[in-house]
Amino acid sequence: MKEQLDLLLQYLRGAWVYRRWAVMTVWLLCPIGWIAVTMLPSQYTSEARVYADTRSILQPLLRGLAVDTDPSKELSLMVKTLLSRTNLETIARYTDADVSVTTNEEYDKLLDDLKENIQIKSAGRENLFTISYSGADPQYVQDVVQAALDVFVENAVGRKREDTSQANQFIEAQLAEYEGRLVEAENNLAQFKQENAGAMPDTLQQLIKKVENLNAALETTRLSKKEAEIQLANAQSQLQQEMVLISKQSSSYQTEYDIRLEVLETRLDELLFRFTDKHPDVKETRRQIAELKDLKESYIEQSSPDTANPIIKEIKLYIGKLENTIASLTVREENQMEKIASLSEVVSQIPDIEAEFTSLMRNYDVTRKQYEQLLTRRESALISQNIGQTSDEITFRVIDAPLYPKAPSGPMRPLFLAAVLVASVGAGGGLAFLNSQARPVVISANQLLQQTNIPVFGVVSATENSGLLTQSRKQKWIFALLSALLLLLFALFMVINIVPSLQSAITQGVKLI
Repeated sequence: MKEQLDLLLQYLRGAWVYRRWAVMTVWLLCPIGWIAVTMLPSQYTSEARVYADTRSILQPLLRGLAVDTDPSKELSLMVKTLLSRTNLETIARYTDADVSVTTNEEYDKLLDDLKENIQIKSAGRENLFTISYSGADPQYVQDVVQAALDVFVENAVGRKREDTSQANQFIEAQLAEYEGRLVEAENNLAQFKQENAGAMPDTLQQLIKKVENLNAALETTRLSKKEAEIQLANAQSQLQQEMVLISKQSSSYQTEYDIRLEVLETRLDELLFRFTDKHPDVKETRRQIAELKDLKESYIEQSSPDTANPIIKEIKLYIGKLENTIASLTVREENQMEKIASLSEVVSQIPDIEAEFTSLMRNYDVTRKQYEQLLTRRESALISQNIGQTSDEITFRVIDAPLYPKAPSGPMRPLFLAAVLVASVGAGGGLAFLNSQARPVVISANQLLQQTNIPVFGVVSATENSGLLTQSRKQKWIFALLSALLLLLFALFMVINIVPSLQSAITQGVKLI
């Protein structure tokens, strides 16, 4: 932890050496950013609150006799469709905004702006809604909210229930459609029973029993194969032992090269007594000895009597028999696995068939129930033809009318000013840090030791006469002065953007220039 802290302090001191880069960066970015924030156009917001009363005395009287309608759902639909293109065109016409556009592209852009900025949401109480709009012109903002409120109310004034004859036509069409679906579902169910008569639960149990028997046989085959593999490994180990024994016996086998090897080894001893290992005669003699040994080994290998050994022959025959047995068991294992896979696939298809049958039955039941419900609804619709329908199901009361916004609601300029300051300081600090890494400066004895691996026995401090201390103090004073001026400039921009009239006057003056 201490090493990491020392490294962090080293980075900070290195960046402090290049603090002039940070100051220049901050002084370059901050004024530009603050001016841009100050010149952002002000946004004004106007809103209205309206309450929708959906209570009606006829609803409990007509319940169960006629087709019921839910005013709350109708109101929810009206809220969702307020920003439809038709309503947006009406709002644009009420505010005369459509007069200011000349092309289709500008008209579409106007409607998109209305759709994005008009907000209608619940005010926290049931059926209490808030309609708001934000824009650059306060008068236009108020007009848009008033127009949206008028359209919202007009869509409900005089709204009646759906015409009974149209309901009857719709129900008759649905009855015809569901009758066709019901006939189709019955035919599909009958055809499915004919095609899959054998795929019943008893067949499934038989197939599962066969799969279990095959799995047991597969385990037996694998066990036999494992036993044969163990026997094969033991036989191969025994063969290896016999081969090692024959090899040991062959090591004492006399060949025509033995006498020559003895002569050369005697000569090598004499040469080593007289010369070193690097002498040419010594090297040549050793080469000849190695060559004769290779020839001897080749001769012994070719003359080895292991091929005539009856034990080895018997072991090799036994190994061949075991290998054939393993190959046969492998083929049997693969055959059993294929049968298991085939039967498992058949077993897996039976639940799908049963699931499809269940799906067909469910589809048939749902279609039949829906058909019966439509018959009941048709009777209700016929009864509702003789019942008068109310014309005022939803009553609106404007709680707060839209007002002319006197103060802007956005943007959050103080927050943006602070963000510009923080980002500029971060950019300046980052630039100073990058300079300290690109052109590092030794600022401590520990850093010098890490860079050179040379022990440091002391540090010589700068004296007053050298001028370094004066220069350092001067640079610090300049840094402090520039930082203070930057904070004063920040405070000035903050005051300008907090006071709306002052910000508006400055913005208008800049635009005139």
